[in-house]
Amino acid sequence: MKIKSKQYKRLKDQHDYLKRKVKELTEDRKKDRSTESKTLLIRLKKTKLALKDALAKAKAVLTKQ
Repeated sequence: MKIKSKQYKRLKDQHDYLKRKVKELTEDRKKDRSTESKTLLIRLKKTKLALKDALAKAKAVLTKQ
């Protein structure tokens, strides 16, 4: 199923970007165990999760139509 929505695509692009950043920071975290890196990683993970929820909601609305 192909979903054609600019808002959905924008959310998907942001989610993909955050996915790459979280993966990168997780690898960096093996070397840098500071609290700053942990708080940044947690904040990015929470943002990524919020985007994932928004994607699911947008997908549900678009597939209903």
